[in-house]
Parts: sequence; C-alpha cells; structure tokens
Amino acid sequence: MEHGRIFTRAAFIGGALKLIDILIIIFSGVGVYLALYGRFPPEKYQLFLLLSSFLAINIFSWFSVYGAWRGHWLYKELLRLNLAFITIVLVISTIMFLTKTGQEFSRLWAGWTFLVAYSGMVIYRVVVRTILRYSHTLGLNQKRVLIVGAGPLGKRSCNAMLRETWAGLRPVAFFDDDASLHGLSHSGVEVKGDTESMLTYIEKCRRGELDGAIDQVWLALPLSAHVRIEELQLALQDTATSVYFVPDLFGFNLTNYAVDDVVGLPVMNMSATTMAGSRALVKRIEDLILSLILLVSLSPLFIVVAVMIKRESAGPVFFKQRRYGQDGREFAVWKFRSMTVMEDGDQFRQAKRNDSRVTKVGAWIRKTSIDELPQLINVLNGSMSLVGPRPHPVALNEQFRKKIVGYMARHKIKPGITGWAQVNGCRGETPRIE
Repeated sequence: MEHGRIFTRAAFIGGALKLIDILIIIFSGVGVYLALYGRFPPEKYQLFLLLSSFLAINIFSWFSVYGAWRGHWLYKELLRLNLAFITIVLVISTIMFLTKTGQEFSRLWAGWTFLVAYSGMVIYRVVVRTILRYSHTLGLNQKRVLIVGAGPLGKRSCNAMLRETWAGLRPVAFFDDDASLHGLSHSGVEVKGDTESMLTYIEKCRRGELDGAIDQVWLALPLSAHVRIEELQLALQDTATSVYFVPDLFGFNLTNYAVDDVVGLPVMNMSATTMAGSRALVKRIEDLILSLILLVSLSPLFIVVAVMIKRESAGPVFFKQRRYGQDGREFAVWKFRSMTVMEDGDQFRQAKRNDSRVTKVGAWIRKTSIDELPQLINVLNGSMSLVGPRPHPVALNEQFRKKIVGYMARHKIKPGITGWAQVNGCRGETPRIE
C-alpha cells in the first residue's frame, strides 16, 4: 500500500507538470493570436497548438525534463529544457517544410508563440523551484533520511545534506555495525546503533512511536562491504522507504562520469562527456548555421587579408598545421599565414613576443585574432566547433600529455575557435604548465 501511494504521487506530479506545459503552449498561442489579430485563432491554428503540445511533452520526456526536482540543480533542468525546446522547433520546422504547410501559418505568430511559451516554461519552473527551495530552508517539506555507514562516505553524505538545505533532505540518524561508533555524533546527527536495529527504528517511525516516518535510507558503505549492502537492500524491500546507494567513488580521480545501461548492464563511464547524443546534434546544427553565416559575411575581410599577406611576403595565404581533435584524431587546422616559416613537426617552436619570424601583417592579424578566422572552415567541415578547448600543435600536445594527468580528456569533445582560456584572457604563447 505504501509503495502504491509513492508511485501514485510521483505519477501525479509528473502528469501535473505535463498538463502545465500543455496549457502554457496553448494559452501562449491563443494569447499571441489575440494580441496580433484581435480575434480567436482559426481551427487550423488550434490543431497546430494541440499537435505541438503533444509533440512537446513527448520530446520533454525524452530529454528527462520531467525528472525529479529534489536534490537536482535548476540550471541542469533548464539546460535540458533548452535542448528539448530547440529540438521541438527543429522538428516542427522540418515537418512543416516536408508537408509544405509552412505558408499556411503566420511566421510572426509562430515566432512569438515559441518565445512566449518558452519564457512561460522557464519562469514557472524558476518560480516553483524558488518557492520549494525557500520552503526547504525553512524546514518545510523535508525528506527524513537515515544514513547507513558513519565512515568518511557517510559523513560526506551528511555534510552535503546539511550544507545544501535547498534540497530538503534532513539526516536523522546514522547506523553502523561498528559498535565503537554507537552514541557518537557528527554535525549533530547521532549514530543510533547497528544496521539490524535500523530496521526496528524504521518500523517504529512508521507506526508513529518515534518522531516522523523515514522517507529515505542512504547506503554509504565502502565497496568492500558489497555483501552487506546486498543484504540491507533486500531487507529494506520490506519497508516503504526509498533506498539510495552512494557509491564510494571519491577515491578515484574522476572529472566527468555518467551512469548508463549498456546491454542490460549498469555501467559507469569514468571519462564521460556531456556533449553527446542530442546535445551534440544540436551543437553541430548551431555550428553549421553560424559558421556559414560568418564565412559569407566575413568574406570581404578574407579577401583584404589575403591580398595583404601576398603583397608583403612570398608564400601561401593559408597555413595548415596538424592538431589533435576529437577522440585524439589528428586534423589540419586552417589559419591565415602570419610568419615567414610554416613549422609543423617535432621541432615546432611557439611564437614569442617580438618574434622575428612574424611578418608585419602577421603581427596585426595575430593581435586581433583575425588569423584564426579561417578555422570557420574547420567548423564547417566538422573537425572543430565554435566553442571548445583550443587545440595545440601536435608536438606541444605531446609535451603536455606527459606532464599533466588526464590532459587528453580535453579531446573527448571537439576543439573550438574560442574556449574558457580565451574568454579568461589566456592567449598566445603557453610558457608554463599552469
């Protein structure tokens, strides 16, 4: 019976969120039409809104937009919402293009409807999450949590719950089979007893003999205790309490990781990248569109720079150099030639301030970063992205990978014309590892 109530409540919340999104789309479309034309939208517009709503909630579900809120960061939810909304716009645009129905609808209406609907979805999520977050900090709507394991992992879990009060997770007690820890406290949370007594404690809380029912049990035991973890997981199936397993992974040097299901097996990718699947597709579409626009609009500048380079010194206009790209594969990066030499081997030497190899035109285009603009060709052919970690020459890359642990992880995604380092003012020569 308890499990039934839990699942029913989760299904109700998910259904309510979908209904709100549907209403936002419909009211946005109707409201925009009334504002633009002063009358209720005709039947074909109503059908368009209904079909768009159905498509939206399915794509949102695919992007996990309707996942659990408690303990999850708002910015990640908004990121999923952004990706899902871009996908919806692309899918609807493709359908209208293929069915030749685009001319039947006002583009002004469609554009404003998408904008208003998107804004409404973002605003209501931010408002609701802000209200929930504030209520959690006041001690309202809390989930009472028992932590199994009073060691470093259990203490770390407890500290996280106490620190991130917005998540609404309240650690009630520790339970540990180490008798020497019984009666001790960590951050005001007491070790009540061993794991056998925990089951009795949960039952007493359920009956109301103790203060409040237990909502969650977090198993924060070392991986070496896998037999005990399995025993506890089985024993806790006889309760209505949600069970969470906290894997002891903090000893590993993990930068990015992801848990997935592969051929029916739960596996953890210990070197995952967030830029995969639908996100990578959306980013690729953005790169294609923007690189084409920039190449066309900047073509007069390309011609002027090419003439200046040819007039000043002999040699080609463009310089191609081997760099490491996505998955560590080599590719040729395009640049305007700014030097009298074209080094691309093991004896590569970085350009320095007042380097005699740099031409006068080269000094100007390097200072203004115009020499990097031909990399829009790399973006167009898919070897680079507009934004990503800057690729280094192969010889320099080989030096860094021997000195920096995990350096090659940067090649899990496409290199970019600009990235974090450039935004923060790091350009030109790389004189030291830091």
